[in-house]
Amino acid sequence: MDMNRIREYIERIDLFNGLDPEDVVKIFSKGMTMKCLKGETIFYKDTVGSQMYVVLGGKVGVVEEGKCIAALSTGDMFGEMALVTKEPRSASVVALEDSHLFVLSETTFERLMTKRAAIRILLNIIRVLSHRLKHANLKMIHPKP
Repeated sequence: MDMNRIREYIERIDLFNGLDPEDVVKIFSKGMTMKCLKGETIFYKDTVGSQMYVVLGGKVGVVEEGKCIAALSTGDMFGEMALVTKEPRSASVVALEDSHLFVLSETTFERLMTKRAAIRILLNIIRVLSHRLKHANLKMIHPKP
């Protein structure tokens, strides 16, 4: 993987913010990528999962009760709550267009990263979850008619 692409990932993908390029290369070498076709379900609500995902290209939708409640695109992550809490998935995720995803498993997260990189990733996950919570709170306070 070339270093220009790694630097681009560090800048564009919240999960990798603050990591050294060498850490990102190591993470990619131990994780896997997958391609999803439009309409393909990546995971279903209430299933237990031990992976989180990062959208490297394309767009996916978070689906609750048949309704797309969020659209995620390049740089966005999903599935992190199940990885952190070990609880069943809170929603389904479906590819809204052909998509390319990076998959980070619990095993990779726990065993193959340095403590510094793991802490940085956890802080990045907390930041993203906090941002999502703030956004959800604002939507509740100021609902659209």
